[in-house]
Amino acid sequence: MKLLVNMLIFLSFSQLVFATMAEMRRKSHTEEFEGMSALFRAMSSSPNDGYTYNWSVVSFSTDDQPDSGLNCTVLYLDQCTSWNRCRQTCLKTGATSYRWFHDGCCECVGEHCMNYGINESRCRLCPEPGFDDEED
Repeated sequence: MKLLVNMLIFLSFSQLVFATMAEMRRKSHTEEFEGMSALFRAMSSSPNDGYTYNWSVVSFSTDDQPDSGLNCTVLYLDQCTSWNRCRQTCLKTGATSYRWFHDGCCECVGEHCMNYGINESRCRLCPEPGFDDEED
């Protein structure tokens, strides 16, 4: 009986932790910078060549006309990072703003993006792989 009670407590606690993590993935902190557009374009157009972090590049049209040439480009750092490390890394890439998600995912945002890029945590290795499977 004691084992059953302990299992129920553990399952309840696990559900609470996963619900909290899911909520953290939706919350974020943003900040704007002056940015260096040429540096950000260079950093986002070529593969990472040995800097502190690897990242994924996501670009999409900023308006309904695909040939306008204005794309929003964001960099998602692969690894989880602290709020301050996210801010410093995005400053070094020349981003005009950043979005740090409370799950540790960091998004550096380029010059033509509205509302701080994409409001979705999409870092490859953050949170830990398998988190989504456990959440269901």
